[in-house]
Order: sequence, then C-alpha cells, then structure tokens
Amino acid sequence: MSTSTATAATATAVPAPAPDDGVLKGVFARTRDTATLERFSAQGEGCGWCSHPIRLVGSQVTVERASGEIVRSYSTASEPDGVLLKACGTRRATRCPSCAATYAADARMLVRSGLSGGKGVSPSVASHPMVFATFTAPSFGAVHGVRSGGGNHPCRPEVRGRRCPHGRPVACWARHRSDDPILGEPLCVDCYDYEHAVLWNASCSELWRRTTIAVKRALARLLSVSTRELPSLIRVSFAKVAEYQSRGTIHLHAVVRLDAADDDGDDGDTPVLEADTATLAAAIRLAAAKAAAPFPAGFSGVVRWGSQIDVRTITSRQQHAALTNDQERGGEKSPATGASTGSKTSTSEE
Repeated sequence: MSTSTATAATATAVPAPAPDDGVLKGVFARTRDTATLERFSAQGEGCGWCSHPIRLVGSQVTVERASGEIVRSYSTASEPDGVLLKACGTRRATRCPSCAATYAADARMLVRSGLSGGKGVSPSVASHPMVFATFTAPSFGAVHGVRSGGGNHPCRPEVRGRRCPHGRPVACWARHRSDDPILGEPLCVDCYDYEHAVLWNASCSELWRRTTIAVKRALARLLSVSTRELPSLIRVSFAKVAEYQSRGTIHLHAVVRLDAADDDGDDGDTPVLEADTATLAAAIRLAAAKAAAPFPAGFSGVVRWGSQIDVRTITSRQQHAALTNDQERGGEKSPATGASTGSKTSTSEE
C-alpha cells in the first residue's frame, strides 16, 4: 500500500560567527561531549571540511496526507551550534581549497571521459577528430614576461635608449624567472590600455559563443555542405576552461571533438563525413580570425581574439590503437596534455 506524504521545509542562511573568546570554549565543549563531537565531525565530513560552509537554520516536517500524521521531522536545533553545514561549492581555491578541489576533480573526469571514454561514453570516442585549442586576448600594451626558451632570453629586447611617449624605456633586458612578481606588469602604465583590457574580459564569454557558431559555419564550408545540413551529419562538442594570464586578461583552452550527429555517446560513431583533425583545426582558425563580439552596453567597439591562436591535435583515427594500449597499461592522461601526443600549449604575453 502506497502512502502519500507532504514535506514542508524552511531554511535561511546565516552569516558565519565572528571569531571571539567564545570560539575556544565551543571547541572545548565539542570535544568534551562525545555525541556532539561525532555529529560535528559528521557535518564537517559531509561538507568536505569546507573553509566557508553555509550555515543553514530551519526545520523540515514530513506529513502523511491522508491521516495528517507526522512521519518524520528534523530541526537544526538538534545540530551542534544549532546549524546545518553545507559546502559553499566555490570554484576558487583561494576561497575554499576543499570545494575547489572537488570541482576540479569532477571537471577533470568529465573532460577525460570526453577524450578517452568512461562515465557512459564509449572508449571509441578517442578515435574521433579532436583538437586542443588555445584562444588568447590581443595586446593592450607591452608587459613583462618570460619569452620562448624560458629564462635564457631577455624580456623585451629593443633598441637601447628608446623610450615611450611618457619617457619610460620600451625595452627590458632582464631574464625573468617564472615566479618573478613583475610578470604581467606593463612597462609603462600610461601606455597600457587598461580600459579595453577590462572590456575584453567582460566580453570574452560572448566572443566565445560567437566563435562556436563560426566554427560550425567554417566547418560546413570546408566540407562543402550547407550550415543547415551540417547538424544532421556532424555534432561539434566543446569543453572549455578560462584562465587568467599574469597580465590579468582571460584566455581560453578548449577541447573540440567531432561526432556523428546521431551519436548518443554509447556506440561512439565516427562522423559520417570525411572530417579529420586537419579540417577541424582549419575551421577553428578561420572562425577565430573572423569572430567578433560587441562591447558591453554603453561602450562602442568590438573585441576579437589575439594573434596567438594555437590548435593542436589530441588524437586521430591512426592514434587510437596507441591510446587504447596505453589505457590498458593503466596510463592516465591529463586533458591539458593531449592524449597520446603529450603536447602542451604555451603562449607568451604581449
């Protein structure tokens, strides 16, 4: 016999208490009482020992509809400190290392399954055309950086004695280390276009959206089919990660994969058209060169990608056997290094 129940719940978020003399007393109180300590530890483990957990106050009552009998009830009043701890769920390691690590692990497994299968995705996707692309911002002015070749090359070699319109040197002959705090700093703060750098960051997500559309259009042209016909033949899948460069501008890393349009992820069908990684890479470069997005409302102008667009093959049909053998030996690949190619992407900052 089935029963019908109704659940009513109320909960409000309250700010974390400020540290005071009572904190130490609270710690002593938890450790003195075994039951309280065990419940507090269970709450901490439940939220992954979040650095800034959300403290919920409220109650929940489950009632059987027919009889009105209370089947189950819960109140945070029975919890240590009278609150229920919930993980903040932030992605920022500087705010909460625990939640950020959980998110990073989940994201990594999601991307990895798209590269080599797993989590319901067929391992045969590793044989699909797939690339790792890096999109960078344009230059907004000269900044200090580590040039190609690491610390063996000067930061910005120029004619000695040459200066910018504000009287500052345009050259930097230092060989910066990768942990040098000056990296990303402008050579001249008056020459650097801070306003457009801020507008670039604000418009980057829209630029990416338009780029994904442009990739599909470019792919259709390269394959000699219409943009309307392409979705019925090929599905283009994207997974991207945004990172801040030391100069404070965003750049994107993206994994782009081609699948058959009717591929549900179980059988891992390869695209029905002869679309290889070279064609996919060409489409991405064409799209990156053409894509543009408007500034936010109130500003006139457009944003475009910088000249440093890097597209590298992750795997190909010919490399599928090598990747499968590596997985059978227990090897684990990082999404950023590119399956069996082992290639890494690096970009210098202008």
